[in-house]
Amino acid sequence: MSSLVAGTVFFGAMGAAGALTASLWAKKQTGLVQILSVTAAFCMWLSYALIYISQINPILHPTRNLKPE
Repeated sequence: MSSLVAGTVFFGAMGAAGALTASLWAKKQTGLVQILSVTAAFCMWLSYALIYISQINPILHPTRNLKPE
């Protein structure tokens, strides 16, 4: 399984767990806690995915100048 797929499954499970258990620890503002849990999981996944993808194909390639002076 690809690392990106595993991370997506992990953060999806985190968001789902936060949304489903919101009623257990936030009695009055369950809807707000559900939205915040899903939003936080999405932001963490987006950060993870962007860092992972940027390491696959880096924009800047180091160059070495070997010309004799």
